[in-house]
Amino acid sequence: MPKIAPSIRDEPEIFASKEKRAVFPSTRFLMAFILSLCFVALSVATSNLAQAMICMIHQRPKAPIAQPSDQHPATLVRLGLIGSEMDQISTAQPNSSSQLPPCSEETASSTDVVIEPCQRVQSFEWTSGQQGAIYAAQNVGSLFMLLIGWQADRLNGKWTIAAALVLLILSNSLIPSVASTSPWLVFVFRVIIGIGDALLFPSASSMITRWFPPKERPFAVGFVSGGRQIGALVILPLGGFFCQESTRFGWSAIFYVSAAIGAMVLILWLFLSADKPSKHFCVSPQEEQYIARKITEERLGKRTVRECPPWRKLARCVPLYVAVAALVCHEYPLVIMLQLLPKYFSDVLGLSYVVNGVISSLPSVVLFVSKTLSCSTSCCKLFNFVGSLGLAVCVGITPFLSSNGSPVAAIVVLCLANGFAGMHTPGVQTALVQIAPAYSGTVNGIAFAVAAIFSIANKMLSFYILSISSGDILHSLGICRCPAMGKDTKSPFETRKYIYN
Repeated sequence: MPKIAPSIRDEPEIFASKEKRAVFPSTRFLMAFILSLCFVALSVATSNLAQAMICMIHQRPKAPIAQPSDQHPATLVRLGLIGSEMDQISTAQPNSSSQLPPCSEETASSTDVVIEPCQRVQSFEWTSGQQGAIYAAQNVGSLFMLLIGWQADRLNGKWTIAAALVLLILSNSLIPSVASTSPWLVFVFRVIIGIGDALLFPSASSMITRWFPPKERPFAVGFVSGGRQIGALVILPLGGFFCQESTRFGWSAIFYVSAAIGAMVLILWLFLSADKPSKHFCVSPQEEQYIARKITEERLGKRTVRECPPWRKLARCVPLYVAVAALVCHEYPLVIMLQLLPKYFSDVLGLSYVVNGVISSLPSVVLFVSKTLSCSTSCCKLFNFVGSLGLAVCVGITPFLSSNGSPVAAIVVLCLANGFAGMHTPGVQTALVQIAPAYSGTVNGIAFAVAAIFSIANKMLSFYILSISSGDILHSLGICRCPAMGKDTKSPFETRKYIYN
């Protein structure tokens, strides 16, 4: 990349006030699109468990479908069938075993017969604690953001994200093979998926600061992170279909399709991405110089001295603490709504596999639309306040709606809750990129690692409560203090002068 002329360095305000280039069409938009696909692959690899776990776990029947007669004691037939075999079973008399499928015949001497299908997909009797650990395993792997985050500003983002995609592909490919051996092997591979998440997110944040000027970053953050919602929109309905068609596909197909999507994204990423504008084969000289000038105005670029992040100043940065707290308030309920929502629809609302998959994807659609339409840097605090307040109210009233037998109302309120959650994108998530742009990987690594700790506790606590109680769970939320103390501009210590190539 050619050296920037001194006149440009001395008078950046000229370009700040007069020069403006459209994001679309541009190489910047191409990079945002490819990064969004990476988040699609990440979401597919992480959200697939929510739907797969419903048909992986052996569901024991709760109530009989027929009651014994006083005159003719009937064999009690319980729910245990899938697909078309449900139509073959009726309440059987002691001497009418011919009504049962040959492989399911039982002696009529028992008054409590459980019918199992002839061709039932393999399922597991994992405890609630084991299920909670598997759900939380991804967040355990995400704790590596503490180590990876501050290195993301130094490493080549292209190859770091490629490594993350490889981990996602391998883990999802192997989970169906190891699930029958031990649930803890599934736990290990979910931890590896979390490590892939830890590699991808800080690297993507660091690349956004290299490719997009400050005023374009809210769009970039919202567009790129929207891949998470698109991935959930893809895999949840597909997962419901695969579970419904268990004789042809089954839950293992969910993981194989997730790996295939990751492989396709990896190929596109390797050929169409670059760590910075000067390395991309599609970028024009005019766009490259425009990006360099805009980033120069912010005193951000490639640092010639690879120094460590200013840990002491970060430790005293109050806006960073507030942003982390706001992110926790954002992630905690989203864990419930996006990852445990299919289980809620199945166990509480009693939806079928296909309907469950489709309905579970609706909140993700609302979240994507909300975060896309609310891209503004001038009112980060307002967006975060309204989002936190609305999210808390909606999640708080959901258990009361479901307990009153109102599934439609509960679904509408959960979608509305995700609409409020989308306001955190121009709020706290944009603030995390703007607090210390030169150390955006470090800041995001710290923030999301702390959020991962709370997500682990959230999932383990949720499954523990489910194991001891059959009632609805009310998760209360607090409105974080970001509106009062938050900040969406650079911190005072972000004043170092760097040399730009």
